[in-house]
Order: sequence, then C-alpha cells, then structure tokens
Amino acid sequence: MSNENDKSDIQKDYSKIINNNSIIKHYVNGMSRFLILWIINYNESIHGYGIMKELDKFFSILAEEGSLKKSNPSNIYPILNKMEEDGFISSCFKVKNNKKLKYFKITDDGKYVLDYLYSRFDLIHANPQWNLLFEDMN
Repeated sequence: MSNENDKSDIQKDYSKIINNNSIIKHYVNGMSRFLILWIINYNESIHGYGIMKELDKFFSILAEEGSLKKSNPSNIYPILNKMEEDGFISSCFKVKNNKKLKYFKITDDGKYVLDYLYSRFDLIHANPQWNLLFEDMN
C-alpha cells in the first residue's frame, strides 16, 4: 500500500516539473507550426479561429493537466503571418455572417514542406535506436 502512495507522490513531483519546465513549451511551439500546416492542408479553407480550435483539440491533454494554455490569437496570428510571408500559406478575406474573416490555404511550397517533415518523422520513427529509447524508458 505504501508503494502506491510513494508512486503517487513521485507523480505529483513530476507534474510540478512538467508544468514549470520550458521544454514542453518549446516542443509545443515547434510542433504548432507543423500542425498549422497540417490543419490548413486538411481543411480546404480555414480561418484563424478555426485553426486555434483545432490546435486546442490536439493539445487538449496538455491543457487539461495544466502544462499548456489554450491557443491565443497573439501567438497564432504572427505565426500565420510569417508562414504567409514565407510562401507556405496564402490568405483571402471572405464575409461570413456579416463578418470579414481571413481564410488560409496551403500553397505548393507549404505542401512540399509538410511532405518533407512527414518523411523526416518517418525516418526517425523507423530508426531502430528510436525503439530502443522507448524500451529503456519502461
């Protein structure tokens, strides 16, 4: 019985570490750019708020445990603007319910980058060392 209590105490300590550790935030920031391209690619045309909702769904577990906050327009729109400036996405304005909304589409360059990143993830996942890493963690 005390073994279970000890394990619970350790999990609480790890929770504090994860919630206060910037490595999770850096991972999420990097992953968000990939996910934004993926979200835009698989939605023919999507506005910024829709992208934020999709990101929130993807990272919901991290948000629920308190290690990540929900998407914020002040974080997402600069990323979208930079991706558009770099030619990975394009945008146009559409009126919906009397509101002017900016919708995004992926460009051919964006599709190339997305495919490239997919192939790199596949190479990492296929590497036998990757499997050894996770075997050692269990």
